[in-house]
Amino acid sequence: MTDQVRPISFRGGAYMSVVPLATFLVVTVTLVVKGAAVVEGMIVAAMLGIALGMLFVHNVTEYSERVFSLMANRIAAVAVVCWLWAGAFSGILAASGLVEAIVWLGWKLNLTGREFTLAVFITSSLFAVSVGTGLGTVVGFTTVMYPAGIVLGANPAALMGAILSGAAFGDNLAPVSDTTIVSAATQETDVGGVVRSRLKYSLSAGGIACVLFFIFGGGDSVIHPAEAGRLLAETADPTALPMLIPGLIVFVAAVSGYHFLAALNLGIASALVIGPLTGVFPLEQVFRITSEGSVAGSALDGALAMLPVSILTLLLVTANGLMEAGGFLERILDWLNRTVARTVRGTELAVVALISLANIFVPVNTIAMVTVGPLANRLRKRHSIHPYRIANLLDTISCSFPFLLPYAAVIVAAGAIQSELARRYAFALVLPWTEEVPFIFYSIVLFPLMIVAVLTGFGRKKG
Repeated sequence: MTDQVRPISFRGGAYMSVVPLATFLVVTVTLVVKGAAVVEGMIVAAMLGIALGMLFVHNVTEYSERVFSLMANRIAAVAVVCWLWAGAFSGILAASGLVEAIVWLGWKLNLTGREFTLAVFITSSLFAVSVGTGLGTVVGFTTVMYPAGIVLGANPAALMGAILSGAAFGDNLAPVSDTTIVSAATQETDVGGVVRSRLKYSLSAGGIACVLFFIFGGGDSVIHPAEAGRLLAETADPTALPMLIPGLIVFVAAVSGYHFLAALNLGIASALVIGPLTGVFPLEQVFRITSEGSVAGSALDGALAMLPVSILTLLLVTANGLMEAGGFLERILDWLNRTVARTVRGTELAVVALISLANIFVPVNTIAMVTVGPLANRLRKRHSIHPYRIANLLDTISCSFPFLLPYAAVIVAAGAIQSELARRYAFALVLPWTEEVPFIFYSIVLFPLMIVAVLTGFGRKKG
């Protein structure tokens, strides 16, 4: 029997093997309550949980060695490798000025009011699919599109709903999104196939959201049109429009069946060719040696930004592995199979319930999927459910109502940026969470859509 499958004996039995993960959840909820729900704090919480688990084992040496072997788990390794490459790629695109280019496009199309709100949803979705970061989309688009949209007569709350919805759409669908990567990795399947199978859900919810934004996105302009034109002229810049091409290349390559890592390398290579050739950026912006003997650049910044979540993923996969080795995971699986997970539909509903609870307690949707993914993978194998199906349930649920929670990272970031903009522009409103939430149409539509898919079997297939 290998180390990976040899059971670990806990004092108090299998239930004590939940100590590492339970400690993480308790500390994380405390961080949420205190308003400090940052990944760095969650890393310490996971470390504390693993350390406390050592107090309840009979063989400390065996427990310690298992921690090392679990850190080498292939699921975690795949996610970490993909994150580094995806981080570098998104860093290149985000630093290229792509947001300002999309602002220019909307300006030149003379979009105002509800048309501008709809355009913001579409363009923020396009940007998020290209760079794969919902939080980055919220930061970039709120900074530029929010004040511009207000002066063009958009409803401020609907405008923020459009930005947050676009971020959720991209987070849900982008091949370079961390949620897409983790949902595929935890189900031991390929990213390209997951994205292809997810299109029907994402595009359906996106289409309904477009209609709602067109109906409810209008408002009244609060400043003179000349001032609006001046503000747009200061921020709009078409230079980076060619950088949409690398994003399209990655999406098409991943969906066409290329290995995800190969698709990302194609995107990075095309960006490094297109950017300098079109004058969008010099190669030195991507990576350079500084005069101080250090290194810097957008690719490096993007990759390093993924390190905290990568470390936390390794720790949580380890906590899950310890729970499995202690026997608790098997007891949970047996209980689920005796109760709600006796059928395929029941199993899918169990996965929806588990990932929903995880997202409520853990304010980072990727981490919620890392926590629940291995258990969902075991459940789907018992009922021969296709890995794409469970990957889609994990990701779509994580990009639905979690984007509506007041402590979600995107909501917190949006509020902070609005406060900063209010100091610069007298017309920029700081919106309470309760005003924004009713307009995050994509996430609002996505959750009931997936519940219907589970109940009716829409999109379901055997593994």
